[in-house]
Amino acid sequence: MVPAIEPDRSSSGRPAYLATKNIQFNRILVATDFSAPAAQALKTAIAIARTFDSEILLVHAAPPQAYGTGAEPLPPDLLAVNLDRLKTKLNEWIANEAEPGGLSLKTIVAYGIAVALVERIANEQKADLIVVGSHGASGIERLTLGSVAENILRKMSCPVLVIGPNCNTQDHPLSSILFATDLETTGLRPAQFASALAESVNGRLTLLHVIEPRDIIPHEDLRPVEKQIKQQLLSLVPADAALFCSPKVRVEYGSPSKTIPEIARAESANLIVVGLRHRSSLASHALWSTLSRLIRESSCGVLVLHAYLD
Repeated sequence: MVPAIEPDRSSSGRPAYLATKNIQFNRILVATDFSAPAAQALKTAIAIARTFDSEILLVHAAPPQAYGTGAEPLPPDLLAVNLDRLKTKLNEWIANEAEPGGLSLKTIVAYGIAVALVERIANEQKADLIVVGSHGASGIERLTLGSVAENILRKMSCPVLVIGPNCNTQDHPLSSILFATDLETTGLRPAQFASALAESVNGRLTLLHVIEPRDIIPHEDLRPVEKQIKQQLLSLVPADAALFCSPKVRVEYGSPSKTIPEIARAESANLIVVGLRHRSSLASHALWSTLSRLIRESSCGVLVLHAYLD
């Protein structure tokens, strides 16, 4: 069965058209917990920042330590000493893991819950992109950065780039972009965003739809279906996209969480872009399971963009 494209809409109900010119990441926020995925996230953020001459905001949330072993609060001077220690640790971590190379890099260490701190700093500093690492734990099918990655995806309206445990270091993380869509719940805004990113770096763009086995009608001639889906995919990007990225369209069969990483590797993609129609979409266990598996299996970062406009 051919999916029907529904126009993405803003929270006000208007069609969510996005201008595809002049994409600019002025400020990139990176959440860190000193882990290996967080180090990879920082390296990726630095590579992107070099392209856009962005400022990097490196944020670490110190666990709340308002009280000691007893009921009495810790003295303010001890709290300040602990913060200073963490700031020193963060600077040493940066020196060991990544070289900003002349980029503006601002470190922020504060007491609080990680997601709340990231959300506050992102809003105050008007971050254009959030980059976060994921340990990609299996079994419970959840991202694990103290649930930071999952909750950031739920809460933030700006694009969130999740760096999974199998990501390779990318010197040019936008030069080949794979946009994957189910065509039913995501589409226009994320596709245009992916197209704009490709245009900004003269990169390659691949548009992908994966047909799951349960959607195949027995004995159906799939050639007309594939042709129609390819036309739908092309309709999501600007008509002049061929002038700067010559988008390639692919229709594949299988499980999205397995097939998308496979196609990303086949196309030498160094960024996967996916869309979510609503914040509440992440309440769906099936959707969350697919997204978390995709992040865990991919050898490049997965940029998640909400398909609505606030």
